[in-house]
Amino acid sequence: MKNILIATDFSDNAGDALDYAINMLGGTKANLHIIHIVQLNSTTNDVAIDSDNLINEKLNEAKIAMEVIEDYSKMYFGNEEGTQIKISTSVSIGSVANSIKEKAAKLRTDLIIMGTQGSEHSFMKKMLGSISTHVITLAPCPVILVPRGYKLQAIDNIIFATNLNHSDPYELWRATELIKPYVDKIRCLHVLAAMKKVDKSELETFASYMIDHSPSMQTIFNVEESDSIERTLSKYTENYDAEIIIMHRSKKTIWKDPFGLGLTRRMSSWIRTPLMILEG
Repeated sequence: MKNILIATDFSDNAGDALDYAINMLGGTKANLHIIHIVQLNSTTNDVAIDSDNLINEKLNEAKIAMEVIEDYSKMYFGNEEGTQIKISTSVSIGSVANSIKEKAAKLRTDLIIMGTQGSEHSFMKKMLGSISTHVITLAPCPVILVPRGYKLQAIDNIIFATNLNHSDPYELWRATELIKPYVDKIRCLHVLAAMKKVDKSELETFASYMIDHSPSMQTIFNVEESDSIERTLSKYTENYDAEIIIMHRSKKTIWKDPFGLGLTRRMSSWIRTPLMILEG
C-alpha cells in the first residue's frame, strides 16, 4: 500500500497538487496524509514575534480549512470501511520544510506531492528558492512537484534525466512503481555540455544498458548537447508532450551553477510539467 504525504498551504496551487494526487491514486490502495504547517515568524529585530493569540488564530483557521479538505477528500473516495484510500490530516506549528521532512520520516512516506509556482516564479524566487525547493533538498523520499494549474493526464510518456549512473535503471524502476498503473513510454535523456569530448562507444554501451534494464516495454535513449540542462529538459519535455520529468537529486558539482543552486532546485523554478525528484 502506497504511503503518500500531501503538504498544503491551502492556496490554489496546493489545491492543484491535492487534485493531482487524488486523480493519480485512482482506485489503488494508499494511505493519504494531508498536512499543513503553521510557519512562525523569525525572531529578529526587524520582524515581530508571533504572539500566542496570533498563533492560536492561525491554528484555528488552518484546522477549519483542513476540515474542508478532509470532507472533500472523503466525499471523493468515500468513507466506507472498505474504501481503498485511507485519509488522515494534521495541522502543526514549525519550520515548514523541516516539519515536512520530519513528518515524512515518521510516517515512512513513499512519496511527497506538493505544489510549486514553477515557471510562474519571479526572478528573485528562482534565485532564492521557495518552500518546495527546500523540501526537495531535505526530503527522505521522492517528491513530485505539481506546477500551478496543471491537471493530471495519463502518465504514458516519461522523461528520465540521466547522468549516466549505473544505478539509474533501479531508480527509474522505483519511480515508475510509485506512479503505477501508468507508464508506457520512457525517454531517457542525457544532456552533454557543449564542446565536451565524449567516448561515443561508452555512451552507446550505457544506452543499451538502460534500455535492456528499463521497467518499460518501450524505452528510448537520447543525448542532447547544451550548456543549459534545465532549458534542454524543458524543451525536450514540451516537444514530446511528456506528462512527468523524473530526475535524481545530485550533490555533484557538475550539476551546480555559480550561484550554488543544484539542478533539481533550478528545474523546480522552470517546470510547466510535474517533476519527480528522487532523493539522494
